[in-house]
Amino acid sequence: MSGPPLQEMVHRIGEIQPRLPAGTSLGIGLAALAAVGFPGTWMFIRYFTTMAHEGSHVVMRSLQGFKITGVDLSLKNADGETHVDPKVPNLPSSLIGYVGPSAFGLLAAWLISIGHSVAVLWLALALLFLLLANVRNLFGIAAVVIAGYVIYILARYGTARHETLAAYGIAWLLLLSGIRVIADHWSGAGDAKSLRAQTQIMPVVFARIWMVGALFAMFLGARLMM
Repeated sequence: MSGPPLQEMVHRIGEIQPRLPAGTSLGIGLAALAAVGFPGTWMFIRYFTTMAHEGSHVVMRSLQGFKITGVDLSLKNADGETHVDPKVPNLPSSLIGYVGPSAFGLLAAWLISIGHSVAVLWLALALLFLLLANVRNLFGIAAVVIAGYVIYILARYGTARHETLAAYGIAWLLLLSGIRVIADHWSGAGDAKSLRAQTQIMPVVFARIWMVGALFAMFLGARLMM
């Protein structure tokens, strides 16, 4: 399999790619909605969403100066857990997890809106690499490697058009799956229970806050890509 020369590939990251027509973007969004809503495809997409969730925990805890001791991704139910030292409850980290996929999706939509669709793929690869450095269970390593390999193939060997289509797909999937994960877990989410222990506020309050945030990200991201 041959791809463009390395110099051209690096140059393409900084280039401005034309945005897709609104109708094409909407079509990709509808396809992503079907994929998120259909059980057969959701069972795979939810692992990618969990990577974004745990990745947001890793980023937040790292910014706060905590040492990340490992990340686990579960095959059985697509849940995940980020381990830190010292192991203490942390309000910002508990708050960010369930809006992590939506936040990453909104970032991708913003990059697309300013003409840097190709950069979305390479940024996704960089973030997956950082997550891989912290994953400690075998399934988690395999899942991150597979996701990274798929994105790498698109980024390395695809045309600018294919890369743009993939960037739109990633953005839509993150924005839509972020909403579904919140709806599925709702007040039973582990982070919501942790937040209740820290604040004495009912878990459903945090579920509603997350949903408002995810819906706002969806609305803003859709506008950026249309």
